[in-house]
Amino acid sequence: MKKLSIIVLLSSIYSCSSFNSRYPSSIRDSKFVKVFNDIESSVKTGTDSPVECHQKLDSLYLSLYDIDSKQLEIENFSDAQFESFVQSSFELRLEIKEKMKALKVVDEDSKKCLTSVKNIVRALRYLEDYFIEYSYSRNKESMPAEFVTLEGHGIYFQSNPEFNFNSHEDLKSGDVILSRGNAYSSAAIARIGDDDTQFSHLTLVYKDEKNKLHTSEAHIEIGNVVAPFDVHIDERNARSVVFRNVDENLAHEAGKYMYHHVKDYKAKKNKNIPYDFSMNYKNDDEIFCSEVIYHGYLNAGRKLYGVDYDVPEHKTTFSPGLIDFLNGIGIDVNKKNIKSFKTFGPGEIQFDSRFDIIAEWRNPLKLKDTRFKDAILTKIFEWMERDQYKFKSSFVGSVGNSFAWLMRKTGWTRAVVKSLAGVDLEDKFPTNMGVKQMNLFVVLDKVGESLYKKLEIAQQKSNRPLSFKELFTLLEEYKAQDKKVYDQYKKDRRENLRNGHGKNNRFKPRIKLVKPEFHLYFSK
Repeated sequence: MKKLSIIVLLSSIYSCSSFNSRYPSSIRDSKFVKVFNDIESSVKTGTDSPVECHQKLDSLYLSLYDIDSKQLEIENFSDAQFESFVQSSFELRLEIKEKMKALKVVDEDSKKCLTSVKNIVRALRYLEDYFIEYSYSRNKESMPAEFVTLEGHGIYFQSNPEFNFNSHEDLKSGDVILSRGNAYSSAAIARIGDDDTQFSHLTLVYKDEKNKLHTSEAHIEIGNVVAPFDVHIDERNARSVVFRNVDENLAHEAGKYMYHHVKDYKAKKNKNIPYDFSMNYKNDDEIFCSEVIYHGYLNAGRKLYGVDYDVPEHKTTFSPGLIDFLNGIGIDVNKKNIKSFKTFGPGEIQFDSRFDIIAEWRNPLKLKDTRFKDAILTKIFEWMERDQYKFKSSFVGSVGNSFAWLMRKTGWTRAVVKSLAGVDLEDKFPTNMGVKQMNLFVVLDKVGESLYKKLEIAQQKSNRPLSFKELFTLLEEYKAQDKKVYDQYKKDRRENLRNGHGKNNRFKPRIKLVKPEFHLYFSK
């Protein structure tokens, strides 16, 4: 394997940034800058060993994670320093991606190295988010009243200096937009693989003969659709990153193929290609969002070069601890095939060496929301694996959701369905979603909102954004508190049943039950 330059890369970028000379002593002495100085001194030697790559990057990642909001001393930074850091970190990630071309994932050691690279990239992006969010809170008056996807300028929109990209008008056929939605299901998709990401959706761009931009994409709610690019803008995602394939002809053909494939299917069958809940990217009878990219480039490669162009280079794998949840959303995995099952998680496009990062845009108003939901889903999946927690739907909720699903199948009105389920199923669920899947997503929302409220209360008491370390601590504390309420609830309920609710026991009145906030829906 070629000498791995990831570690050297980290050193060279931050040496150029000159943290010590750029910031006053109040910032230079902070733990945040000291960690980056430690990164600089630790990585100068470089390595050609995947084992050392994994060990060093993991150590650096843990150092970044260990910085909480107080240690960051973010209030001491000027606006110019915020922007400088975000730009430097973005350029660092560009270089990491470039250097990753030397990494060949052929064994467990190189796979661990790749995972460590993904962790560092994710940690750097979250630091950028943190600075952008705080900068916005301090400068609301000078910021736009509304943020439009892939438009604007300043700290929330970075462009690769190697490309001329100023807005969505500079998109080309075959460009891939990696984005993040706002729902708990989006957070689940982002965290569902063995390696966490910050993204839940992929969109393929097509520019027609009249230079009009269109998108091809698959949504849980409606299946596969094509639309003018304005529709994608109206989705108001929290973050978007543009990727471009190095082969312009291949890219154009991929965008063109998928646009016409989805459009022609609708014209012939008067319905959309269904959303693929099984995440089987090799079959195009049903297609999920990442499959749009896969099939576009697969068929473009066949047409232009007579070869299967396989995207992405590194596929997504799952943890055995999540089998029940994966089955619940429709993925056919079990103890026998979980280690061999691979799919195309949206975030994997970041690490495909054949796609360049063109630009990255974020909505400062939604960064707190995505950070909270990422933390919540990380903990939810951790509790599944560590504590064997499972989602549960109460009998009433299950019947209500199932009945609403059946009514929708038989053509009942949207208002009736909404009143039965408590959510607008026309907006949230497609007709090919089963009752079990529906119940799971409904309960996920309930549990997520319960956890979110606790984080929101803690955030309101802080004068700075809470770090992931702080969010994880709060979630663990809340889980323990709610578990005590749950245990007492079960005890009191059993006591009431024994006492016949006081019917024949005058001196043993019914105990007033106090329900837990989420353990009835999510517990062992």
